[in-house]
Amino acid sequence: MDVPKDQMSTLLDHGLHSSAQMLGCFLVSSSSINADSSPHLKAENLALLGDALFREKEHKRAIHIYKQALQYCKIIPKQSTTIRSSLSAPNRSSSPNSINISALNENEVKFKIASCHCALNENKAALVEMEGIPSKTRNLQMNLLMGKLYRNSRHTRAAIACFKECLRHCPYIIEAINALAELGVMAKDIISLFPQTPNRSVRAAFDHVESGRWLQRYVEAQCCVASNDYKGGLELFTELLQRFPNNIHMLLEIAKVEAIIGKNDEAITSFEKVRSIDPYVLTYMDEYAMLLMLKSEHLKLNKLVHDLLSIDPTRPEVFVALSVLWERKDERGALSYAEKVSF
Repeated sequence: MDVPKDQMSTLLDHGLHSSAQMLGCFLVSSSSINADSSPHLKAENLALLGDALFREKEHKRAIHIYKQALQYCKIIPKQSTTIRSSLSAPNRSSSPNSINISALNENEVKFKIASCHCALNENKAALVEMEGIPSKTRNLQMNLLMGKLYRNSRHTRAAIACFKECLRHCPYIIEAINALAELGVMAKDIISLFPQTPNRSVRAAFDHVESGRWLQRYVEAQCCVASNDYKGGLELFTELLQRFPNNIHMLLEIAKVEAIIGKNDEAITSFEKVRSIDPYVLTYMDEYAMLLMLKSEHLKLNKLVHDLLSIDPTRPEVFVALSVLWERKDERGALSYAEKVSF
C-alpha cells in the first residue's frame, strides 16, 4: 500500500515534524518493498525523512538518511540527468527546511548533510560535503556557509571569495559584509561588489543610490572597527542610529565599540536600552555581564544571568555570563562554565 508523499510535505510545511518523521518511516518502507519504485523515488522519500529528522534536530540520523538518498541518486538512469539538473535554478531554496516532493537535487542534499555536520560542530566533515558541490551551482545559502567554513578553517582567501560571491548577488547579506571587514577587506572593495544601478529613469536611479547610501555607511563603519579606528566606527554607527532609531543591531554595535574604548558607563547605558526594547536579546550579553562585573553591579548581573538562562541556556553568551557571575563566588565553578563555551 502506497503512502502519499504530498501528505509528508503537508506535515513538514505545518511544522508537525514528529508526525512527519513517523510518516516518513512508512514512506521509505513502502517504496523499499515496491518493485515498481524507481531509485529516484526512493531517494526522494529518504530525503523527505531526512528533512523531518533535521527539523527534529536528530542530526546524526538525518546525515545517515541523506547519505542513503545520495546512494540511490548514483544509480538513477542517465536519462533523468536532464530533469535533475533543471532543478539547480537559483530560485530554489536549498535550506534543510525546504521541501520539494516532485524531484531531488543532489547538491541540495549535500548542503543539508553539511548543515547537519555544522549543527554538530563537525566543520571539517561539513567542508568536505560542500566542496563536493560545483562552484557554479552554489546559491547564496551555500556560498555563505562555505565562507563560514573556510573562515573557521583559516582558509582566508577562499573565505573572502565566497563572501564576495554572496554580495555580488545580494548586497544586503550583513553577515558577509561583517565577515569581509573582519578579514581585512577594504570598504571600497566591498562596496564595489554591490550590483550597479540598472538603466532606469534619472529619478529612479537617484532613489536607488539614496536608499543604498546607508548600507555603504554601514560597510565603512564595520571596516573602521575592524581596522581599530573605533572613533570613526562609533561616529558612523551613531549617524546610522539617528536614521534608524531604536535599531537593536546598531545599539549593540555601539555598545560593543564603547566597551572596547573604555566608555563603560556609556556601553552599559546602550545595553540597558537594548534590553528595554527587546528583553530577549542574547547577542553580546556576555560583554554586558563583564561590564556589570567591572562596575560591581552584582544585583544587575544576577538578574541578567537569571534572564539569560530563562531565554536559552545553551547559548555561548549564557555560559560566559555564568562564568562571570561565578568568578566572584567560586573560581572552579566559573572555569567549568567557561570551558563549555569551547564545545
